[in-house]
Amino acid sequence: MPTESIHINDVLINDSRFALRDFIFDSISEPSCHLNTFCTLGILYPIVVYRDRKGLIHLVDGRKRAEYAKQSDERLIRAMVLPETTPVTDIVSLIHCNRRNDIESSVMNKVQFLCFAISMNVPESWILKVLCGALEFKPHTEFLRECERIFHLPRELRQFCHEKKFSLKQLLNLSYYSPDILSQLIQWNTSLQLTASTLDEIASHLKDYLRATNKRIKDFLAEPEVEDIFESSLSQRDKTEKLRQLLYLKRFPTLSAVNANIRGIIKQLHLPKEIQITWDGTLENKKLDVTLNISDPQKWQPVLDTLASPDVKEAVQSILDEL
Repeated sequence: MPTESIHINDVLINDSRFALRDFIFDSISEPSCHLNTFCTLGILYPIVVYRDRKGLIHLVDGRKRAEYAKQSDERLIRAMVLPETTPVTDIVSLIHCNRRNDIESSVMNKVQFLCFAISMNVPESWILKVLCGALEFKPHTEFLRECERIFHLPRELRQFCHEKKFSLKQLLNLSYYSPDILSQLIQWNTSLQLTASTLDEIASHLKDYLRATNKRIKDFLAEPEVEDIFESSLSQRDKTEKLRQLLYLKRFPTLSAVNANIRGIIKQLHLPKEIQITWDGTLENKKLDVTLNISDPQKWQPVLDTLASPDVKEAVQSILDEL
Protein backbone atom coordinates (compact mmCIF):
# COMPACT_ATOMS: atom_id res chain seq x y z
CA MET A 1 0.00 0.00 0.00
CA PRO A 2 1.42 3.42 -0.94
CA THR A 3 2.11 5.96 1.78
CA GLU A 4 1.30 9.64 1.97
CA SER A 5 2.32 12.51 4.20
CA ILE A 6 -0.36 13.71 6.58
CA HIS A 7 -0.45 16.42 9.23
CA ILE A 8 0.38 14.86 12.59
CA ASN A 9 -2.13 17.14 14.34
CA ASP A 10 -4.89 15.64 12.21
CA VAL A 11 -4.24 12.17 13.63
CA LEU A 12 -6.46 11.02 16.49
CA ILE A 13 -4.10 9.16 18.83
CA ASN A 14 -5.63 8.76 22.30
CA ASP A 15 -9.10 9.45 20.91
CA SER A 16 -8.74 6.99 18.05
CA ARG A 17 -11.58 4.50 17.88
CA PHE A 18 -8.88 1.82 17.70
CA ALA A 19 -6.98 2.94 20.82
CA LEU A 20 -6.16 -0.04 23.05
CA ARG A 21 -5.38 1.85 26.27
CA ASP A 22 -8.62 0.66 27.91
CA PHE A 23 -8.19 -2.91 26.70
CA ILE A 24 -4.50 -3.87 26.88
CA PHE A 25 -1.97 -3.54 29.69
CA ASP A 26 1.33 -2.55 28.11
CA SER A 27 4.49 -4.50 28.84
CA ILE A 28 7.00 -2.70 31.01
CA SER A 29 9.72 -1.15 28.84
CA GLU A 30 12.07 1.78 28.97
CA PRO A 31 10.47 4.72 27.12
CA SER A 32 13.96 6.07 26.45
CA CYS A 33 14.67 3.04 24.23
CA HIS A 34 12.25 4.16 21.52
CA LEU A 35 13.20 7.80 22.03
CA ASN A 36 16.89 7.07 21.48
CA THR A 37 16.10 5.09 18.33
CA PHE A 38 13.93 7.86 16.89
CA CYS A 39 16.53 10.51 17.74
CA THR A 40 19.30 8.51 16.09
CA LEU A 41 17.58 7.03 13.05
CA GLY A 42 14.39 9.02 12.74
CA ILE A 43 10.98 7.45 12.13
CA LEU A 44 11.82 4.57 9.80
CA TYR A 45 8.36 3.09 9.26
CA PRO A 46 5.09 4.81 8.39
CA ILE A 47 2.23 4.79 10.85
CA VAL A 48 -1.06 3.14 9.90
CA VAL A 49 -4.26 5.17 10.08
CA TYR A 50 -7.90 4.78 9.11
CA ARG A 51 -9.88 7.59 7.50
CA ASP A 52 -13.59 7.36 8.32
CA ARG A 53 -16.50 8.66 6.26
CA LYS A 54 -16.36 12.01 8.10
CA GLY A 55 -12.72 12.45 7.14
CA LEU A 56 -11.43 11.88 10.69
CA ILE A 57 -8.08 10.08 10.81
CA HIS A 58 -7.81 7.36 13.47
CA LEU A 59 -4.45 5.89 14.45
CA VAL A 60 -4.35 2.12 13.99
CA ASP A 61 -0.66 1.36 14.55
CA GLY A 62 2.40 3.41 15.48
CA ARG A 63 1.43 5.21 18.68
CA LYS A 64 5.03 5.77 19.85
CA ARG A 65 6.03 7.08 16.41
CA ALA A 66 3.07 9.45 16.31
CA GLU A 67 3.71 10.69 19.86
CA TYR A 68 7.39 11.28 19.07
CA ALA A 69 6.48 13.25 15.96
CA LYS A 70 4.15 15.47 18.00
CA GLN A 71 6.73 16.01 20.75
CA SER A 72 9.33 16.90 18.12
CA ASP A 73 7.03 19.54 16.61
CA GLU A 74 7.07 17.76 13.27
CA ARG A 75 4.20 18.85 11.04
CA LEU A 76 4.03 15.89 8.67
CA ILE A 77 4.40 12.14 9.11
CA ARG A 78 4.36 9.31 6.59
CA ALA A 79 1.31 7.10 6.86
CA MET A 80 -0.48 4.22 5.20
CA VAL A 81 -4.08 5.38 5.06
CA LEU A 82 -6.76 2.68 5.21
CA PRO A 83 -9.93 3.75 3.39
CA GLU A 84 -13.33 3.75 5.08
CA THR A 85 -14.25 0.61 3.11
CA THR A 86 -11.62 -1.44 4.97
CA PRO A 87 -13.34 -4.35 6.75
CA VAL A 88 -13.09 -4.00 10.52
CA THR A 89 -11.95 -7.63 10.70
CA ASP A 90 -8.87 -6.70 8.65
CA ILE A 91 -8.08 -3.83 11.02
CA VAL A 92 -8.44 -6.03 14.12
CA SER A 93 -6.21 -8.66 12.49
CA LEU A 94 -3.62 -5.99 11.70
CA ILE A 95 -3.65 -4.71 15.30
CA HIS A 96 -3.28 -8.27 16.62
CA CYS A 97 -0.34 -8.90 14.31
CA ASN A 98 1.46 -5.68 15.26
CA ARG A 99 0.72 -5.88 19.00
CA ARG A 100 0.97 -9.64 19.35
CA ASN A 101 3.61 -9.59 22.11
CA ASP A 102 1.54 -7.33 24.35
CA ILE A 103 -1.79 -8.96 23.57
CA GLU A 104 -0.53 -12.49 24.19
CA SER A 105 1.55 -11.62 27.27
CA SER A 106 -1.27 -12.79 29.57
CA VAL A 107 -4.65 -14.49 29.46
CA MET A 108 -6.16 -11.26 30.80
CA ASN A 109 -4.82 -9.26 27.85
CA LYS A 110 -6.10 -11.88 25.41
CA VAL A 111 -9.56 -11.75 26.98
CA GLN A 112 -9.52 -7.95 26.88
CA PHE A 113 -8.52 -7.96 23.21
CA LEU A 114 -11.53 -10.13 22.44
CA CYS A 115 -13.65 -7.53 24.24
CA PHE A 116 -11.98 -4.84 22.13
CA ALA A 117 -13.05 -6.71 19.00
CA ILE A 118 -16.60 -6.96 20.37
CA SER A 119 -16.60 -3.20 21.03
CA MET A 120 -15.63 -2.67 17.37
CA ASN A 121 -18.82 -4.51 16.33
CA VAL A 122 -16.81 -7.29 14.76
CA PRO A 123 -19.14 -10.20 13.88
CA GLU A 124 -19.11 -12.67 16.76
CA SER A 125 -18.97 -15.57 14.31
CA TRP A 126 -15.59 -14.23 13.05
CA ILE A 127 -14.32 -13.68 16.60
CA LEU A 128 -15.21 -17.25 17.60
CA LYS A 129 -13.92 -18.86 14.42
CA VAL A 130 -10.81 -16.79 13.64
CA LEU A 131 -9.69 -14.61 16.53
CA CYS A 132 -10.25 -17.16 19.31
CA GLY A 133 -8.19 -19.67 17.36
CA ALA A 134 -5.37 -17.16 16.88
CA LEU A 135 -5.38 -16.52 20.64
CA GLU A 136 -5.44 -20.27 21.40
CA PHE A 137 -8.86 -20.24 23.02
CA LYS A 138 -11.35 -23.07 22.58
CA PRO A 139 -14.62 -21.15 22.62
CA HIS A 140 -18.06 -22.45 23.47
CA THR A 141 -21.49 -20.88 23.14
CA GLU A 142 -21.23 -18.56 26.15
CA PHE A 143 -17.49 -17.90 25.88
CA LEU A 144 -17.71 -14.28 24.72
CA ARG A 145 -20.23 -13.47 27.46
CA GLU A 146 -17.76 -14.89 29.99
CA CYS A 147 -15.03 -12.68 28.53
CA GLU A 148 -17.27 -9.64 28.95
CA ARG A 149 -17.91 -10.66 32.58
CA ILE A 150 -14.17 -10.76 33.19
CA PHE A 151 -13.69 -7.40 31.47
CA HIS A 152 -16.16 -5.80 33.89
CA LEU A 153 -13.90 -6.61 36.85
CA PRO A 154 -12.37 -3.47 38.44
CA ARG A 155 -9.44 -2.24 36.36
CA GLU A 156 -6.98 -2.42 39.26
CA LEU A 157 -7.91 -6.04 39.86
CA ARG A 158 -7.63 -6.82 36.13
CA GLN A 159 -4.14 -5.36 36.10
CA PHE A 160 -3.19 -7.50 39.11
CA CYS A 161 -4.51 -10.57 37.28
CA HIS A 162 -2.49 -9.58 34.21
CA GLU A 163 0.72 -9.19 36.22
CA LYS A 164 0.18 -12.43 38.16
CA LYS A 165 -0.66 -14.39 35.00
CA PHE A 166 -4.07 -15.64 36.10
CA SER A 167 -5.50 -18.58 34.17
CA LEU A 168 -8.82 -18.33 32.35
CA LYS A 169 -10.49 -20.46 35.02
CA GLN A 170 -9.18 -18.22 37.81
CA LEU A 171 -10.36 -15.10 35.97
CA LEU A 172 -13.81 -16.56 35.46
CA ASN A 173 -14.03 -17.54 39.15
CA LEU A 174 -13.23 -13.95 40.14
CA SER A 175 -15.92 -12.58 37.85
CA TYR A 176 -18.63 -14.25 39.94
CA TYR A 177 -17.68 -12.64 43.26
CA SER A 178 -19.68 -9.74 44.66
CA PRO A 179 -18.42 -6.16 44.23
CA ASP A 180 -17.78 -5.99 47.99
CA ILE A 181 -15.43 -8.97 47.90
CA LEU A 182 -13.67 -7.69 44.78
CA SER A 183 -13.18 -4.29 46.39
CA GLN A 184 -11.74 -5.91 49.51
CA LEU A 185 -9.33 -8.04 47.48
CA ILE A 186 -7.97 -4.87 45.86
CA GLN A 187 -7.45 -3.27 49.28
CA TRP A 188 -5.72 -6.37 50.63
CA ASN A 189 -3.22 -6.34 47.78
CA THR A 190 -1.17 -3.71 49.64
CA SER A 191 -1.04 -5.58 52.96
CA LEU A 192 -0.94 -9.22 51.88
CA GLN A 193 1.36 -11.26 49.66
CA LEU A 194 -1.11 -12.44 47.07
CA THR A 195 -0.47 -14.83 44.21
CA ALA A 196 -3.01 -16.11 41.72
CA SER A 197 -3.67 -19.25 43.77
CA THR A 198 -3.81 -17.56 47.21
CA LEU A 199 -6.15 -14.81 46.00
CA ASP A 200 -8.42 -17.42 44.42
CA GLU A 201 -8.41 -19.46 47.64
CA ILE A 202 -9.04 -16.49 49.95
CA ALA A 203 -11.84 -15.14 47.77
CA SER A 204 -13.52 -18.55 47.55
CA HIS A 205 -13.41 -19.25 51.29
CA LEU A 206 -14.50 -15.71 52.14
CA LYS A 207 -17.49 -15.90 49.80
CA ASP A 208 -18.60 -19.27 51.21
CA TYR A 209 -18.13 -18.13 54.82
CA LEU A 210 -20.11 -14.92 54.35
CA ARG A 211 -22.91 -16.78 52.61
CA ALA A 212 -23.05 -19.54 55.26
CA THR A 213 -23.15 -17.06 58.16
CA ASN A 214 -25.25 -14.38 56.43
CA LYS A 215 -22.56 -11.79 57.18
CA ARG A 216 -21.18 -8.85 55.24
CA ILE A 217 -17.58 -7.92 54.57
CA LYS A 218 -17.56 -5.25 57.27
CA ASP A 219 -18.79 -7.83 59.82
CA PHE A 220 -15.91 -10.14 58.93
CA LEU A 221 -13.34 -7.34 59.14
CA ALA A 222 -14.65 -6.40 62.60
CA GLU A 223 -14.08 -9.88 64.01
CA PRO A 224 -11.30 -9.80 66.66
CA GLU A 225 -9.18 -12.51 64.99
CA VAL A 226 -9.23 -10.62 61.70
CA GLU A 227 -8.38 -7.30 63.33
CA ASP A 228 -5.49 -8.96 65.16
CA ILE A 229 -3.99 -10.15 61.87
CA PHE A 230 -4.09 -6.80 60.10
CA GLU A 231 -3.07 -4.75 63.13
CA SER A 232 -0.07 -6.98 63.84
CA SER A 233 3.52 -6.28 62.83
CA LEU A 234 3.73 -9.54 60.90
CA SER A 235 5.23 -9.57 57.42
CA GLN A 236 2.93 -9.62 54.38
CA ARG A 237 3.69 -13.29 53.89
CA ASP A 238 2.84 -14.21 57.50
CA LYS A 239 -0.35 -12.12 57.46
CA THR A 240 -1.41 -13.92 54.30
CA GLU A 241 -0.80 -17.33 55.85
CA LYS A 242 -2.65 -16.36 59.05
CA LEU A 243 -5.65 -15.13 57.05
CA ARG A 244 -5.68 -18.29 54.93
CA GLN A 245 -5.69 -20.47 58.06
CA LEU A 246 -8.40 -18.39 59.74
CA LEU A 247 -10.68 -18.49 56.71
CA TYR A 248 -10.15 -22.23 56.40
CA LEU A 249 -11.16 -22.74 60.03
CA LYS A 250 -14.21 -20.53 59.62
CA ARG A 251 -15.19 -22.15 56.33
CA PHE A 252 -14.80 -25.72 57.61
CA PRO A 253 -15.33 -25.59 61.40
CA THR A 254 -16.23 -29.28 61.79
CA LEU A 255 -13.38 -30.40 59.55
CA SER A 256 -10.91 -28.22 61.43
CA ALA A 257 -12.13 -29.46 64.83
CA VAL A 258 -11.78 -33.12 63.85
CA ASN A 259 -8.27 -32.61 62.47
CA ALA A 260 -7.28 -30.74 65.63
CA ASN A 261 -8.59 -33.59 67.80
CA ILE A 262 -6.65 -36.16 65.79
CA ARG A 263 -3.44 -34.15 66.03
CA GLY A 264 -3.97 -33.87 69.78
CA ILE A 265 -4.44 -37.64 70.19
CA ILE A 266 -1.26 -38.39 68.23
CA LYS A 267 0.75 -35.77 70.11
CA GLN A 268 -0.16 -37.32 73.47
CA LEU A 269 1.28 -40.68 72.38
CA HIS A 270 4.84 -39.28 72.17
CA LEU A 271 5.62 -41.73 69.38
CA PRO A 272 9.24 -42.39 68.37
CA LYS A 273 10.36 -40.81 65.12
CA GLU A 274 10.31 -44.22 63.44
CA ILE A 275 6.49 -44.27 63.57
CA GLN A 276 4.41 -41.87 61.47
CA ILE A 277 0.61 -41.76 61.57
CA THR A 278 -1.09 -39.86 58.74
CA TRP A 279 -4.65 -39.39 57.51
CA ASP A 280 -6.62 -37.58 54.84
CA GLY A 281 -7.14 -34.05 56.14
CA THR A 282 -10.27 -33.66 53.99
CA LEU A 283 -11.76 -36.64 55.89
CA GLU A 284 -12.96 -38.17 52.64
CA ASN A 285 -10.89 -41.34 53.13
CA LYS A 286 -11.84 -42.90 56.45
CA LYS A 287 -8.54 -44.63 57.16
CA LEU A 288 -5.19 -44.20 58.88
CA ASP A 289 -1.77 -44.78 57.36
CA VAL A 290 0.86 -46.05 59.79
CA THR A 291 4.37 -45.82 58.35
CA LEU A 292 7.53 -47.32 59.86
CA ASN A 293 10.94 -45.90 58.99
CA ILE A 294 13.63 -48.18 60.40
CA SER A 295 17.31 -48.15 59.52
CA ASP A 296 18.56 -50.00 62.62
CA PRO A 297 17.44 -53.67 63.00
CA GLN A 298 17.73 -53.34 66.76
CA LYS A 299 14.84 -50.86 66.79
CA TRP A 300 12.46 -53.27 65.11
CA GLN A 301 11.20 -54.96 68.27
CA PRO A 302 10.80 -51.75 70.33
CA VAL A 303 8.78 -50.25 67.51
CA LEU A 304 6.54 -53.32 67.35
CA ASP A 305 6.10 -53.20 71.13
CA THR A 306 5.04 -49.57 70.88
CA LEU A 307 2.50 -50.35 68.18
CA ALA A 308 1.10 -53.22 70.24
CA SER A 309 0.77 -51.15 73.41
CA PRO A 310 -2.71 -50.51 74.86
CA ASP A 311 -2.22 -46.73 74.55
CA VAL A 312 -1.59 -46.91 70.80
CA LYS A 313 -4.46 -49.33 70.25
CA GLU A 314 -6.82 -47.05 72.17
CA ALA A 315 -5.56 -43.99 70.27
CA VAL A 316 -6.03 -45.67 66.90
CA GLN A 317 -9.58 -46.62 67.85
CA SER A 318 -10.29 -43.03 68.96
CA ILE A 319 -8.93 -41.62 65.71
CA LEU A 320 -10.98 -44.04 63.61
CA ASP A 321 -14.04 -43.02 65.61
CA GLU A 322 -13.28 -39.37 64.78
CA LEU A 323 -13.00 -40.23 61.10
